[in-house]
Amino acid sequence: MIGPYPTVWMGHYVHEPGTRPATGYPALRPDQLASLLDEVGRTGTPVGWPEVRDAIQGHSELPRDAVLLTFDDGLMDHFRTVLPALVAREIPAVFFALAREPRDGLALGHQLHVLLGVMSPSELGEAVAERLPRAARADYRAQVHAELRRGLAAGSDAHDAADPWKRPLQRDLADVAGPVLSALVRERLGPEDDLARELYLGKRELAEIAAAGHTIGGHGRDHPWLDVVDLAARRREVAASAELAAAYSSGSWPFAYPYGGVPPRAGDLLRKAGFTAAFTTSPRERRGAFRIGRYDVDAGTTSWTGTPTR
Repeated sequence: MIGPYPTVWMGHYVHEPGTRPATGYPALRPDQLASLLDEVGRTGTPVGWPEVRDAIQGHSELPRDAVLLTFDDGLMDHFRTVLPALVAREIPAVFFALAREPRDGLALGHQLHVLLGVMSPSELGEAVAERLPRAARADYRAQVHAELRRGLAAGSDAHDAADPWKRPLQRDLADVAGPVLSALVRERLGPEDDLARELYLGKRELAEIAAAGHTIGGHGRDHPWLDVVDLAARRREVAASAELAAAYSSGSWPFAYPYGGVPPRAGDLLRKAGFTAAFTTSPRERRGAFRIGRYDVDAGTTSWTGTPTR
């Protein structure tokens, strides 16, 4: 490639406190987003996916202060709050949306988010453990305890304090946890498809985002750790992503690995489906076009240079 990779940051939820449905995951306030975007405009050169793609393909160079903004999961926050802020400043972005319909319900990670909006992490963990099959229950509790010990030993100040209860369900126990979480969502919050309709972007919103000059990228359908699921599942996730991206632009799309989980031979898998590059969640990673790192602004980063505030 000619020229440097851009600095890339990723965001998720962007809304005022009290926005429904409540989620137990950090959210940028709109004023924080505005400050970040204003800093990008003052101190960097915002670039869009076409410029990054052209640089990766060797057709051009990026400015050394290039910054690419990305937003994950295809959330309604991105249409209501992020899009107007970007349009007002003429800043491009990539939106990595899930290839889901409301009838598909919530991806497992978002089942956890909405439940953590009404339950503490430990309450949710116990409610899930009680409903898991016996062997999975023992495995889950052992993994939670191990996660908690690791966090204490490391003096962890991770922004998501629910990680020890969430991560085992998202990774190794996803198959058995999904039905349990769906049942809890129905009992505590109501029909899951209604929540999905409130939480996720629909076709109309995605079309308006694309029409405003932004890029719709791939992020899977069910949002699994792609380094954990089998090859057939990886192919399904990537194929669903390619179908979604193709609805809004021609080929050479970007992809973001859910949770940053990079599968074996990721470049081959994604390239065959029409993707040109892929992004991880490791801030300083620059290991070729299919392992480009991103700074997580949800984790307290208030500068596009990636300087954390805590």
